[in-house]
Amino acid sequence: MNEYNNTVIVRNLSIKDGDKTLVSKLSMDIEKGEIFGLVGESGSGKTLTAKSIINLLPDDLVLIADEIYTAGKSLLTISENERRRHIGNNVGYIPQNTIYYLHPMIKIKNQIGDGYIYHKKRSKSEALEKAFALLAKVGFDNPENILNFYPWQLSGGMRQRVNIAMALMNDPKLIVADEPTTALDSTVQRQVMELFLEINKELGISILLISHDLGLVKHYSNSLAVMYAGQIAESGYTKDVFANPKHPYTQLLIKIIPSLKIKKSEPLQEIPGYVQDSGRDAPGCLFIKRCPYVMEECSKHAEEHEDKGHYYKCNLN
Repeated sequence: MNEYNNTVIVRNLSIKDGDKTLVSKLSMDIEKGEIFGLVGESGSGKTLTAKSIINLLPDDLVLIADEIYTAGKSLLTISENERRRHIGNNVGYIPQNTIYYLHPMIKIKNQIGDGYIYHKKRSKSEALEKAFALLAKVGFDNPENILNFYPWQLSGGMRQRVNIAMALMNDPKLIVADEPTTALDSTVQRQVMELFLEINKELGISILLISHDLGLVKHYSNSLAVMYAGQIAESGYTKDVFANPKHPYTQLLIKIIPSLKIKKSEPLQEIPGYVQDSGRDAPGCLFIKRCPYVMEECSKHAEEHEDKGHYYKCNLN
């Protein structure tokens, strides 16, 4: 099978801020038509990784990679203008803090079609017609009213649905959703995630779902990668990783997923320590200071394993 049938292919991606490494030698594949979860604690490098594959990395950071292939093109072999056009036409992006992404004092109808008009060279009336249809698709009973509302007149869940409609405007091959349920209550979170699932199944759009919530990724992704300190600790099909987690970090993340049986007064579990922000290109295991199974060799080397698509980087077998 030609690997370029995949929607995203990343090979040996590193991101640097001067002498400081933020992401180190990361590789991952997102298959066409799948929901792929990128999970890990805050500071793991998830958002930077996503921005690198959709040409949104800040200019002051340096990107090094053998390959970045997104939605049908290698981004490393085309010009900056070609990259912008390609991403604008083929990728929908839902950033963090998306509740605040819409300008509060500009009506929805004056915001939702900008990218469609610019990239697809369509008129405003055509954009509004498509926006009306997409607002209906994402669950609004009154799209015309929504188009004439200001964002401050909408609830958080409604604003999130508007942003999803915006991400669909250009008929993308890939949607990047960065913490799309942050600041939403549990009922609205489920509604939004069910909407992503419906879009994925109905339209066949690949979705990169970035989250610190491994429980959410478990329920909605086909495949996942667990990031730690700028590296992939473990990856594979979601059912395989949960059935047999190999990396101690993954095991601990699964262990602390909140249970429905937890009492209100009972504190949520957490992994002691914090994600390191330096030494991310060191040869040894980066989880060494937090790992319950640390061995002497872990400071110098971390073995890479792969079996039937299930990858992990650890000296445990």
